[in-house]
Amino acid sequence: MLHGRADELALIDRLLAQTSAGRSGALVLTGPPGIGKTALLDYAAAQAGGLRVIRVAGIELEAELPFAGLHLLLRPVLDRLDALPDPQAAALRGAFGLAAAETGDRFLIGLAVLSMLAELAEEGPVLCLVDDAQWLDRSSAEALAFAARRLDHEGVLLLFGVRGVAQPMAGITVHELAALDHAAAAALLDERYPELTPPMRARMLAETEGNPLALVELPSALSAEQPTVPYDLAMLPLSARVQTAFGARAARLDETAGTLLLVAAAEPTGELSVVLDTAATFGASTADLAAAEDSGLLVRQRDQVSFRHPLARAAVLRDAPLHRRLAVHNALADTLLRTGSPEAVDRAVWHRAAASTGSDDGLADDLEAVAGRAFERADHAASSAAMERAAELSVAVSTSTRRLIAAAGAATVAGDLHRTDVLVRRAGRRAVSDTDAPRLASLRAVVEAEFGSRHTAARLLIDAADRAPAEAAAPMLVDAVRHGFLVGDADLTMRAAGLLHQRYGANLITEGLLGLARMLSGDDEFALPRLRACAEHAHAHAAELTQDERMNGAAMGLMTGFEDEARDLLETLVAEAREQSTLGTLPLRLHYLASAEYATGHTRDAIVHAEEALALAQSIGLHHQIDGPRCVLAWGAALTGDATRCRDLAEPALAAALDRRESATAALATTALAMLDLGAGRYDLVFDRLESAAREPMFVAAAFTGSVSFTPLRVEAAVRVGRTDHLAEPLDRFRRWAAASGSSCTQAVYERCLALAGPTDETEDRYNAAERLHEKGGRPFERARTALLYGEWLRRDQRKAEARTRLRIAAETFDRLGAHLWADRARAELRATGDTTGRRPTTSVLDLLTPQELQVVRLAAQGLSNRDIGGQLFLSPRTVGYHLYKAYPKLGVATRAELAALLHESR
Repeated sequence: MLHGRADELALIDRLLAQTSAGRSGALVLTGPPGIGKTALLDYAAAQAGGLRVIRVAGIELEAELPFAGLHLLLRPVLDRLDALPDPQAAALRGAFGLAAAETGDRFLIGLAVLSMLAELAEEGPVLCLVDDAQWLDRSSAEALAFAARRLDHEGVLLLFGVRGVAQPMAGITVHELAALDHAAAAALLDERYPELTPPMRARMLAETEGNPLALVELPSALSAEQPTVPYDLAMLPLSARVQTAFGARAARLDETAGTLLLVAAAEPTGELSVVLDTAATFGASTADLAAAEDSGLLVRQRDQVSFRHPLARAAVLRDAPLHRRLAVHNALADTLLRTGSPEAVDRAVWHRAAASTGSDDGLADDLEAVAGRAFERADHAASSAAMERAAELSVAVSTSTRRLIAAAGAATVAGDLHRTDVLVRRAGRRAVSDTDAPRLASLRAVVEAEFGSRHTAARLLIDAADRAPAEAAAPMLVDAVRHGFLVGDADLTMRAAGLLHQRYGANLITEGLLGLARMLSGDDEFALPRLRACAEHAHAHAAELTQDERMNGAAMGLMTGFEDEARDLLETLVAEAREQSTLGTLPLRLHYLASAEYATGHTRDAIVHAEEALALAQSIGLHHQIDGPRCVLAWGAALTGDATRCRDLAEPALAAALDRRESATAALATTALAMLDLGAGRYDLVFDRLESAAREPMFVAAAFTGSVSFTPLRVEAAVRVGRTDHLAEPLDRFRRWAAASGSSCTQAVYERCLALAGPTDETEDRYNAAERLHEKGGRPFERARTALLYGEWLRRDQRKAEARTRLRIAAETFDRLGAHLWADRARAELRATGDTTGRRPTTSVLDLLTPQELQVVRLAAQGLSNRDIGGQLFLSPRTVGYHLYKAYPKLGVATRAELAALLHESR
């Protein structure tokens, strides 16, 4: 019986019932050692009923072994690998050392775990228990956390037990376990130790602080000769007291059984044959294994042994003499080397490293090789750990420093930038060679961009590029341009772009980045033709270009009004990322694609892709790629008039951007909030917001963001509130931008601004010019805004028939785009002209679907199977089936053929 855990038991029961019904879930149980996490996982396993249970426990010594935890968890079901999509199966085989590793996207392993769990659930619900998850190797923890965040309707439940909340578990529901109250603690103590005297019972209740493990273990440590708690033990922290109790129990074993216990403690995998073979070299036998089990410290399950509690393992290791621990590690290395498998050889190297007490270049070389193999398997965290230990064992300072820098690089790829920071600081305190200095500076820049200032990051990269070889300097300077642009620092961006152009000559990338820098400083006549040329070249010669070159071309197309061409490029780039399962590149591509889709009037697709970008970025921990999709979705919410959603998305993004001085994201969020108020007619709020933003130093420095992004909204708000005295400068900048951009839509918006704010005798000519330019295509939302404003002006001029023509176009376009707030405004103007026919049209049945359902039905309508759809969207086939099950009744269809016909009609 679990005393004092009624709420937790009820929670687990609900989750198990939900899983049995086909829904998935994940929960992190957290709390200090001994608080009852393992007991609750045991309860879940006992109550699982028809659920298949797979289980693993993290071990502190195992945290440096590549994918060790994941391998132990999935080892019983590896026969299912062939059922996974080929790239995922290959990634898992490489990670587990079952085949040659292919260097690839580290997130692919998480996707493979998700697919494996979904595959198991095809035969029935699955319960996955992960205890002591804080000690899983980072790569295993990341993969399991990714799967937990992506679970939906597979019938899989993941329960984690964690001390504290490990970073990879962020985003999963957490339940913190509190100490038992006095009544529950007393009931547990009385159940286990009814013979305690009242004074000892009271002392135990006070000393154990409601910790269940302490209540069970501390009384058992008392002997007839020591019936009270020693003072020095009582003064220890609670976990140390419990550990001491475990140590006392281990000390009662004879020498050979104690040695076997030490071998088991030193070998993190708990592989029984390895433990027994190694212990035999010290004279231990299976009888000693039985004695260790009888002590209650060790548990045998088939071909593995494990400790009853991590504190028991810690006690055995702590209390063993140093020479004994070193001898055991060396003996374990010998045993593992005799097995001959690559994975065992790597484990042997780690045991040799644990036994080493001084510098050893040969061992350091072996660890560097281990690091290389881990990196190839995409276990970059383990690679970093091995390289760091190699640095510690290196004789020469220069070699040690090089390895520390390599460890920092692997930690960066693993996404553990806190570790990168620690390693970079350690390396920076040493003399660094000219060869290693640029790499160290680039890693410092990564840390600085994450935790400090992008300005500083850009300066570090520019300085390092001066000393770096050509092949290393180019990406440094590209990153410096990117950092400078994001913070709106025209001088810094120009310096980096100029160096890049000077060192590598004129090409698609250097010309485009030079244009980007000149654009920030307001030199539109120079900048925009180059950006446009890069966008056009990327579109025309896409087949000849790398993915990075096409991505740059698409971004430049979005900046210069070539959204249709950008959308073509981005659709292909997204498709390639799906096909290659390169999850790390997908959120940014989806974000840009969503932006292009909003601009070209594909609103539903924009929402779908922005939602997916946001969910993926959160799933895989790409925190800096979260705010971009948030701003895109905030823009969409502004158009529909959903004020709460718009603010919930835009305000956190704006606060983070202002804190980090990132003008590009801040401008996106500010524009979304301004558009919300503009659509609702809150012109004074729009005016105040944009006037304030225009004076913000980072927007002043970034002339593009401050003048171009805000100007159309700023002009309309200023006219409405009668404050047009500050418009001359932003209008002049917008004029130059529009002329240099070559975009007819941007030029039309400029003409509309002049119609609003220019001389009244030119108003009609300006509106007519804007209409003619809009007819050339581009941005239907802006065209509808022009029609609305022109219609309003015509109505006020008592030209109602002409006004109705424009206002109907505006209302119909806004309706098609889902901009309901703006459509209602256009219909209100129509009614003012005497037209009473303008009612909001019936929404499309597709509007009844969630973004995920819309993605699924579109692919299903193309004839793709559930498995193929899941492969593209990184969902399980069962979740795909669930979405179709929910979507078909909404759409009134029953087959894929009917679905295809419906979608064809809805185009």
